[in-house]
Amino acid sequence: MARLSQEKINEIRQSVDIVDVIGEYLSLQKKGRNYVALCPFHDDKNPSMSISPDKQIFMCFVCGTGGNVFTFLQKYLKISYIEAVKKVAEMGHIDLSDYHLDVETRPISKENATLYQMHEEAQKIYSYYLNTKLGLEAKTYLMKRHFSDELIKEFQIGYAPLQSTLYQAFEKLGFQEIDMVKSGLIVESYQHFDRFQDRIMFPLYNQQGQVVGFSGRIYKPTQTESKYMNSPESDIFIKGQVLYHYHQCKEAVKEAGFIYLLEGFMDVIAMYKAGIENTVAIMGTALTKGHIQALRRLTHHVRLCLDGDQAGQAAMGKAARELEEAGFQVSIVVLPDGHDPDEIYEEHGQEGLHEALKKILKPIEFLMDFEYQKIDSQNYDDRKNYLEKMCYEIAKIHDPIDQDYYIHVLSKQSGFSVDLIHQQINGLQPQFHHEVNVPKKKVVHLKDKYQQAEHDLLFYMLNHKSVALKYEAKAGFMYNDRYRIIASYIIDYYRHHNQLEIADFINSIQKEELIQTVIEISQSPLPAKYEEQAIDDYIQMIEQNAKRMKKEQLLEQFRYILDPQQKAQILNEIVKLGGH
Repeated sequence: MARLSQEKINEIRQSVDIVDVIGEYLSLQKKGRNYVALCPFHDDKNPSMSISPDKQIFMCFVCGTGGNVFTFLQKYLKISYIEAVKKVAEMGHIDLSDYHLDVETRPISKENATLYQMHEEAQKIYSYYLNTKLGLEAKTYLMKRHFSDELIKEFQIGYAPLQSTLYQAFEKLGFQEIDMVKSGLIVESYQHFDRFQDRIMFPLYNQQGQVVGFSGRIYKPTQTESKYMNSPESDIFIKGQVLYHYHQCKEAVKEAGFIYLLEGFMDVIAMYKAGIENTVAIMGTALTKGHIQALRRLTHHVRLCLDGDQAGQAAMGKAARELEEAGFQVSIVVLPDGHDPDEIYEEHGQEGLHEALKKILKPIEFLMDFEYQKIDSQNYDDRKNYLEKMCYEIAKIHDPIDQDYYIHVLSKQSGFSVDLIHQQINGLQPQFHHEVNVPKKKVVHLKDKYQQAEHDLLFYMLNHKSVALKYEAKAGFMYNDRYRIIASYIIDYYRHHNQLEIADFINSIQKEELIQTVIEISQSPLPAKYEEQAIDDYIQMIEQNAKRMKKEQLLEQFRYILDPQQKAQILNEIVKLGGH
């Protein structure tokens, strides 16, 4: 099957009208040449989203969100890029049955494509060996742990033999040794050998369902190594971005209306054995911003179910705060006796795990229990510190009924009066209750004349190939990092196209912040036609800025260099730059 080319993606995008698509989800009003709507991406009271039928893009002038039809569907439906492409293809009656759609379609570097391919091949090799004589003991162990053939297939579990079979297979497949080592699957010492040997192998996937790493588990009582060994981080495997089971749980999350956030992949598998599929695991790391963004695409209701030990409970409290601050509805599952879901399933089976998941607390309830267990209730200072800490948390609660309830609970626990607790909380509330439900407005940064010149030049580069070619020939540099990257994207795009359609162009850009900047620049109120003199002035100003920055760097060097000869050379360079 073929991968979707950029041209095919553009064809899919052009098969629909963005106005029709957004109109299926939002109420649109015609305003001049464009349409406007209430922005669904912030608390909008006046229509601030503009949809351009000419450019086939949308942009909110308050929160700054913008893009093409794919971007809108991704954000509105909380789906991946490839899912948005498939949905638009369906709307435009374009058949994609001959295309490979299981992985992310955005451009991937050749180096990363090789790493993905190596991991895909490794997964196949490990799966093969699990069903051979070499893997018999590992397979027997899995069966004793209630891993059925269906379960093994679902999670693509395999076996890494004691010999360096993967290295030999990679050699036969024609992979370069430098790439093998870069993948983390092969270790370079006095000779090359497999990182994972005599371990049961669990593939780790990115959010698009591509294998990016592995976790290998020992299975013999005689093995003395670490119980689990994970792939080292690489260009395609960043542990803080991996949510195990993410790409497999989407339908189950939609059906359940919430997601369980677990500690590790064995917990996910234990839940699956018990018939619970709306789960992901953070692979033993702290919750990251990347995790939170990924969760937001699935649901706004998270049930935290981390390990029941002291460390797991502390992590749960921190994760609950971060998720609540990000706007999630959060509840916490309190597991018994410091156990995790995998241990509970092994000891008590499906019914025992379902029963354990029933003890659910609100974050404030969990925090009060957790902190109260740490104090000596007979010690005045302990109770006072506990009171102050909990007042700080209760002050964040907006619902007066909920707040009153927890004030009374705190009074009973601590022995301090309700009136005293009210006084404490009333003193804290102003810092928590200002700007409640106020939409976050787009931050407008004033541009200096040099940055404005770069901004305006980019506008004309987006609209005219001749301007882009002139920039490349005469300047080729911008001081603003984001503008410089966008300029390089534009130049590259024009190498393959005579005209630039904004809605198609942004498909070639991976970073969301760059896409938003392109949309913002394209909406600038500048005249569509340009004068050559204006373009020359922009380029001249950019060159002046480059010289100015160079001169500042040289002056800085001049201050600290003591050698007279070097000082003279630097002074000569400064003079050559002139008075800019």
